[in-house]
Amino acid sequence: MSKFFGKTAVLLSIQSDIGIEGSESINELEELCKTLDIITVDKVIQRRNKSDPVFYFGIGKLEKVKEFCKVNNVDLLVVDDELTPVQQRNVEKFVEVRTVDRTQIILEIFSRHATTAEGKLQVEMARLVYELPRLRGKGLQLSNQGAGIGTRGPGEKMLELDRRKIKNRIVHLRGELNKLKTSRENIRKSRAESGYYIVSITGYTNAGKSTLLSALSGEKNIIISERLFATLNPTTRRVALPGGRVALFSDTVGFIKKLPHTLIEAFHSTLEEILYSGIVVILVDVSDPFYKDKISASYNVLEDIGVVDKEVMIVFNKIDLVPDEYLQTVRIEYPDAVFISAKSGLGLSIFLNRIVQHIHNHDICVRIKVDNLKKGIIMKFSEFVDVEVIDENESYTTYDVHGPEKIVERIAKSVNFVEEGDTK
Repeated sequence: MSKFFGKTAVLLSIQSDIGIEGSESINELEELCKTLDIITVDKVIQRRNKSDPVFYFGIGKLEKVKEFCKVNNVDLLVVDDELTPVQQRNVEKFVEVRTVDRTQIILEIFSRHATTAEGKLQVEMARLVYELPRLRGKGLQLSNQGAGIGTRGPGEKMLELDRRKIKNRIVHLRGELNKLKTSRENIRKSRAESGYYIVSITGYTNAGKSTLLSALSGEKNIIISERLFATLNPTTRRVALPGGRVALFSDTVGFIKKLPHTLIEAFHSTLEEILYSGIVVILVDVSDPFYKDKISASYNVLEDIGVVDKEVMIVFNKIDLVPDEYLQTVRIEYPDAVFISAKSGLGLSIFLNRIVQHIHNHDICVRIKVDNLKKGIIMKFSEFVDVEVIDENESYTTYDVHGPEKIVERIAKSVNFVEEGDTK
């Protein structure tokens, strides 16, 4: 059970422009809190260009927040930004209510949903990197005990010890994650050499990535949840494409605005799955009125992890939840996008055909003349290539083989007879 379970909270946010879009971030924070069973009793937005460096809010606004918390017995303040150690300490002291920031909420969600050994290590490292500069707040109270001029108090010594322990633990965790990274790279290498085409399903958290992967693969044991960040560990499944070939589809951790850099660093090896794919799908909830912001946030995270030269396909999901007129407007604005409902299956065949089209654009084609006694070799590679019979007689069959270069070369060597070479 989360340490935040049953807490009542007031959410605080700084916005330069208060309006529907200005309130989107704090509404998203409310959804994050809901994932931890935190009950939001009020949301307070202050209009200013940047937060106060000492108290986050202006002192007058914070005074009103303090009074509200006192009257309504509020347990928690949740701030819609990453607070500096000074801001967090001062707000908590002034309002006399425990204060956490957006990063701590996201870290707690990741901690709850981490199920694999790697996921747990990643979350622990992100949490320690976040907490390290914030140790001073706890240590200051201790450092005054027994300290005199020219001496070091026991609190200061304890603080240094804690800091050293955390630094050592971070070094240890990085080492463990590097070992797992090597293992993950070996798995990726074997996948690449296998000949399977790899598709990464990315996008904003709760866009329906796990639902889509379940629908495409036919597997029902994939975790599907309405809660944010239900999926932290990459899930890869085989998916049969129109025409008989098979591709590997991977569901990745969801993106979000203001995704803490500590998490991006910790989950980098996991997010690197995307770098090894042939195509990146950004799945978008079309029923979200702020879907454009979600697309922008997704591109920002892809840029953060180094995805710069991959082909990206935008796929709008949940088309069954919006009116046709609205959908038509989006289609006009995004003419190259694909429109689906992963839940009902609408548009999935169109989506898969687009994947096939993309794969064909990257195939090579070789014309191969095969002794009929070796025709079975061609069939062994049917999951990786498309085969077209060009000519056939009693002794030989001539094929056009379309597929990844390595697989086509392997087939040619296996049958030991290439007639015309690359026909692409």
